[in-house]
Amino acid sequence: MPSRQPSAFDWFLMFLLAAIWGASFLFIKRSVTIFNPMQMAMWRMVLATVLYLPIAAAYWSKIDWRRWKPLVIVAFCGSAIPNFFFAVAQQHVSSSLAGVLNSLTPLFTLLIGTAFFAMNFSRNKILGVAIGLAGAVLLVLFNASSGVSGNAFFAGLCVLATVCYAINANTVNTQLREQHPAGIASAAFVITGGVFMVGLWLSGGWAVAWQHPEGMIGLGYIFYLAALGTVIGSIMYFWLLQRTSAIFATSVTYLLPIGAIAIGALDGEEIGVIDFVGTAVILLGVYLARK
Repeated sequence: MPSRQPSAFDWFLMFLLAAIWGASFLFIKRSVTIFNPMQMAMWRMVLATVLYLPIAAAYWSKIDWRRWKPLVIVAFCGSAIPNFFFAVAQQHVSSSLAGVLNSLTPLFTLLIGTAFFAMNFSRNKILGVAIGLAGAVLLVLFNASSGVSGNAFFAGLCVLATVCYAINANTVNTQLREQHPAGIASAAFVITGGVFMVGLWLSGGWAVAWQHPEGMIGLGYIFYLAALGTVIGSIMYFWLLQRTSAIFATSVTYLLPIGAIAIGALDGEEIGVIDFVGTAVILLGVYLARK
């Protein structure tokens, strides 16, 4: 299935994903005050696996199980590894900084796609990626409520997470493009779910959920991350990848700082002129990159 120009519905999917994933950084930061990063990541993967089981059963006949290798890449590079990296990092860096570093995903998607997946690149794609990233940086650095903080090591974990996302995007775009989005996501977790369940037990996450005074509250945060951030978000993301291209789909990460600002506004934070300027710059970058 060849790439095509994004439609109005594709843009709607992108903005909806930005809202879902933009809120995820807040829930990650809250959940790691109760669970350690490994426990949080394992709980998220286990809950996602449980939610995916009925979906996998429904699409079982449409899943090409012979492609188990790219499906394993989807499970680990698309979810497990970056989830763990962001959980560790957000104990030391702000949600805003994590959000803007996540905006490196389209850049790494282009670089890795060109180097290893025979992706065609153009001046518009390169220019769009650069402009979109500049807009995301503008939003964080000049937004009074962004609270940028952290250090190089933990910021580097966020960067490594975006490399994983880029590998995932290129894998789906080149090796799983004709598979049903729900089948891709659910099959990946059916194959790897047992590993995450063992990891949950060994990490002590099961015990913390029942013994910590706020364990159930923490599970509520993680359930959002699993149900919306991983299950629904992944299916929508794979669908967007198949409908458009890897560069356009990963450009959703440029919108995450906008989502963070919007959530902050609902929480009483002030929105300034620079927020609208940054948003306009980001949308210009996405527009150019998708051409």
